[in-house]
Amino acid sequence: MLIDQIKKTSSSQPVKHLLTDKFSDPRSIGQVIGTPSLSGTIRKGKDVEKRMKIDNNALRLQPLLKPGWQRQGIAYGPYTRCHGLAFAIFLLNGHNTSQIDRVEPLKARLHRWLIGTETDKPIQRLWRWIWHGPKIGLIQKLLWWVRTTSRISKYFRRFPLKSLDENLAVGWFANEVPTDPTTEGNTFIVHATGTHNGELWLRTQDNLLSAFRGLQNLQVYYVVILREQGAAYYAASVSNAAGLETYPNLRPVGIDAFEQSQTVYAGFYQSILGQNGFRVDTRVYGAEVAQLPDLATWYGTAHLADYLAGEGDLDQTAAEQGGTWTLESGNYQRTPTGLVATEPNSFAVLQGNEPSGLIHLLVYSSTLPTEIQLIWRFQDQKNYWSFWVDGEQCQLQRVEKGKREILAVSQLWSFQPNTLNALQILDDGETFSLFLNGQLVFRKRFIETRLQNATGVGIGSTQANPHLFFRALEAHPRTVEIPAALDLGSPWNVQGQQMMISDSFTGETGELDGRKTPTGSKIWHKEIGTGIIQLTENGAKVQADAQHPNPGRTAYTVEWDSPNFAELSVEITPPGTRRGQREKGRGGFIFWQDARNYIILNNWLDDCYGGASISSFFYLNGFEELYDAVWTNVGEKIYWGVSHQLTMRFDGMNYLALINDEPVLYRALTDVYPNASRLSINRVGIVANWEWGNDTGSLFKDFIAKA
Repeated sequence: MLIDQIKKTSSSQPVKHLLTDKFSDPRSIGQVIGTPSLSGTIRKGKDVEKRMKIDNNALRLQPLLKPGWQRQGIAYGPYTRCHGLAFAIFLLNGHNTSQIDRVEPLKARLHRWLIGTETDKPIQRLWRWIWHGPKIGLIQKLLWWVRTTSRISKYFRRFPLKSLDENLAVGWFANEVPTDPTTEGNTFIVHATGTHNGELWLRTQDNLLSAFRGLQNLQVYYVVILREQGAAYYAASVSNAAGLETYPNLRPVGIDAFEQSQTVYAGFYQSILGQNGFRVDTRVYGAEVAQLPDLATWYGTAHLADYLAGEGDLDQTAAEQGGTWTLESGNYQRTPTGLVATEPNSFAVLQGNEPSGLIHLLVYSSTLPTEIQLIWRFQDQKNYWSFWVDGEQCQLQRVEKGKREILAVSQLWSFQPNTLNALQILDDGETFSLFLNGQLVFRKRFIETRLQNATGVGIGSTQANPHLFFRALEAHPRTVEIPAALDLGSPWNVQGQQMMISDSFTGETGELDGRKTPTGSKIWHKEIGTGIIQLTENGAKVQADAQHPNPGRTAYTVEWDSPNFAELSVEITPPGTRRGQREKGRGGFIFWQDARNYIILNNWLDDCYGGASISSFFYLNGFEELYDAVWTNVGEKIYWGVSHQLTMRFDGMNYLALINDEPVLYRALTDVYPNASRLSINRVGIVANWEWGNDTGSLFKDFIAKA
């Protein structure tokens, strides 16, 4: 059988570092491939368009003119597959929803580039661009606009643009330059979703398993630990990032038990960067390959694991990792080919010391597959969850206080006869998802906290079936510590410690300009624009409506006494109550050095798109390149008439944006402009921005500034 190889265990040995690459050696554009890493390993791979370079202690991958795999990426190796061979990479993907799409006619695009955000007059913008504007990459950007404009692209038949929504692959490849990393190796794939930004996929059983949607544009750790057959996948970022664990811990997000390629390469490949004609670079901070003896087993980081083969009854036998089996009913017997139920209604459980976040089980189905269940969140025999599968359907069931309830049923997923099947459950305690052979069962994730702290996992069978075998049950904690050998440094996340300024925006009504803050005693001053933010009984409101939008970028600031760091937060209620009312949200923050240098972050909510976003704009050296704006799509985290707390932390170089304490967007100024200088933060404030439309009445409350 295919699975017979996975029980082998490597012999104990010390940690062996096979590769360390910190990208601390500056390299000119197109001069990266073939150079040595920090540990001496040669950087292999491809850079067809000469778009990779190293600067500011990170690798830079710039957008391709001709998108596609096999064109841009680095590979290390070859290595020989074995238990515990691990690859870690720490990076910031340029845009997790990068995809091929068409832009407006070229004339309209060039006109918008010329007038920008309409903060400056076109002739003034052009003059400033000549003297101070960013010129690097302009030709590449223009060529991309030509290729993607709907009226001109038809003439580029030699290089046709095909639909492409998968933009980044990281992990283990079967070849140095993979033809298509979505079809080979043990890799993470980032898939563009549009409104929900990115979706994190991983390869298992020749399928792409969706770990979660809503992957935001943040610094992320990706770790793939190989086994003699298959691999385990882990990921991490900053605290509270959706779908990810907090560094220095990792979240186990998936298992593959099938990939067998013996010669492997560690690496990453980029196929496309940008959306809607906006282009942004990917940054890679480090990569590591190491042989980890502590994880050189078929079950890796599992806290409960049993291969389930052998001989004798299962009851009261010790699992290979953690716990002793308890037979609740019926009987199971170990055989050389796996565990079989010898009595109907058999039910066995392992109890762990903590809840499980990732459970994986292999089942070899017989000619007539009978019903089995994978049990988790098991508290006792009267309280648990179960994933039922047979030859006809799948079910999600919950037993609570002894009462069984069927919550979902579908005949779209089931066992096929005489097939090795993989069942997988991914559970963070608040949301769980069920997978059969790499496919998301019921096509949905379940938001559910009941029994979230229960620690048992187990198996069940309704019938005795000597031809249906359970194999290789493993349950991993919701979080595991990153192995020291794979630690490549911390994501940026500096937080404010002391409140310096606060303003609830209540009290006397009137324009915000001239108001003194209750805490900090700073005076609000209109810094930019002709629009008005008015103090009302409910807060500070942009004086505009759907018929009379705010007349362009409007910003109010207060003096700031800590030029090296500021953390701003404010509650914003976008105008309107639902889609279709022509209401637009553009509220946010401004961090001001002087009239020639500032950064703006704002929300974006509009009828013209199915979701919302958080956007950042850079006005540097007297010029703002509109199409260098960086944003992230946040789905319905921002909605008409529903308040949200927007937070931004900025140290003059790095910034992190959060919605309701969830981080959604990180950048360093040098990620956008390699030669950018750190800004001095001299004033801070709120803004009603222009972003393809103007604000129609956002409401601000509870402004807080921390140093």
